Amino acid sequence: MRWNELVKLALLGTERSTLSPAAKSALEQYGIDTSKEMTEVILEAAALQAPLQKAGYEPTKWEGRTIDNSPEEILDSCSQKSAKHLELILKGIYAPALSEFVETMQLYQKGLPFESLPDLLDKCVKDELLWQQIRPIIGERGKWLTQLNPNWQKLIPNISDDQWEIGTKVERISLLKELRCRNPAEGLQLLATTWSEEGLSEKTAFIKCLAIGLSPSDEPFLEATLDFPRKEVRKVAATLLAQLPQSQLQQRIFTAAKKAIQLSRTEEGREKPIIQLPNTKDKDLIRDGISPKKTWKKGGAVTGMLYQMVAIIPPKRWEQYLQKTPAGILTFFAQSEWTMMLVEGLTQAANLHDNDTWKEAILRFWLRHYTHRQWTQLDISPILDSLSNEVFNAVLSEKLRAVSFLPEEHSPLIQLLQKEQYVWEERLVNLVMNQLKTWTKENVSYSWSGYQYRLLVKKAAYTIPPILEKKLSQFWLSDSYNWAGWEKDLQQFLTVLRFRREMFEELAGVEVEGQKG
Repeated sequence: MRWNELVKLALLGTERSTLSPAAKSALEQYGIDTSKEMTEVILEAAALQAPLQKAGYEPTKWEGRTIDNSPEEILDSCSQKSAKHLELILKGIYAPALSEFVETMQLYQKGLPFESLPDLLDKCVKDELLWQQIRPIIGERGKWLTQLNPNWQKLIPNISDDQWEIGTKVERISLLKELRCRNPAEGLQLLATTWSEEGLSEKTAFIKCLAIGLSPSDEPFLEATLDFPRKEVRKVAATLLAQLPQSQLQQRIFTAAKKAIQLSRTEEGREKPIIQLPNTKDKDLIRDGISPKKTWKKGGAVTGMLYQMVAIIPPKRWEQYLQKTPAGILTFFAQSEWTMMLVEGLTQAANLHDNDTWKEAILRFWLRHYTHRQWTQLDISPILDSLSNEVFNAVLSEKLRAVSFLPEEHSPLIQLLQKEQYVWEERLVNLVMNQLKTWTKENVSYSWSGYQYRLLVKKAAYTIPPILEKKLSQFWLSDSYNWAGWEKDLQQFLTVLRFRREMFEELAGVEVEGQKG
């Protein structure tokens, strides 16, 4: 219907204008008799316009490229309630629960809700760890979506092995990572086919991908790369070889370290390390990635070289060489004037080689000495974030039981309890909650006091098993009048725990009350 023409005719008047043949034809298609008086025709057309507007109109036919429908989904979709839980997490209300939500979905083989996939894929572009977590549960819809957005395409490379040489740099990196996850040997073989023709930027980016699935079978390629002319590539190769405990590079550096750190005895018969710092012009050490330009924070280049050596040697080698336990070696190194450098180097090495025995020994050493002035600057942060859950709970429970009261706010124990990557066992939960409850009863605490304790409670809401929510609600709510300014903090703590319990129950399809977890 030519509505604009009808309006124009009505405004000008039927004496001064008339309907065009095209307008008459359009009106007649709607059943309006255009041979009637023109004013009557206009009124009938106006009366017809209202229901036509309600009925809508036929959209313009799309002439561009069409998109194939998503394949049929294989995974069972989660419930609407679980989808709502995820929505609240992605909105930031319960953001720290995302990893737990994804892990629980994997456990019960549920698929992510379709409406949340775009937000999650956007996050994965910048968070590779999250991508590895959600990839098994994105389903066929998720795989389909990744190919529709250029920003998501690099998550799942859209090129095959035979297109390796013609893909873009981003596509080739994605393909190489994909192959290294699936078949590390196949990924190395593919890289080797074009290695000699690659540019410096490509070589540097591609060799970093070998960190995925790194194994002794990669050593010959990496060892040969130590002689590459450009240091950017040599540095990556040396870093990767340092992660292989039995590599030739490790053996060469340990041989040099044994010359630098030797055992001697004092006149009293006490064992003491003798340190002979390495030569900054040692070409063999420099080839193996020990840089004379890297200084240790309290020493020069020579000290920095020895620190680098200790930081990559598997700590277990020192046990065999010195015939001592980890605790004995730490005590032995503490006799040296370079003790801080040696212990921090061991800390880096324990983390690099993921040695739980050494991590525990260093943690206990730190907790035993941190109040002494000499050790206040000791940095063991690398292992504080990578302890096994078993070690974390065992050491914290032991130390808290020994003091029987809530440690002061800046204690290392409080720092450890604030770490979000550990799951508290029930024995640790009981100790902390009882000590905190006693503290709140004995201290009138307003919003400006007890900041570290409040931070601990906020983070503990995501590290305490949700199975304990009902027990803890009863524990705190039974005498809330003693909270003394902690109402908001504890209510939020219990709210988060309740959310996590309901989230888990919905995904699992069972109630967790009474279960052991």
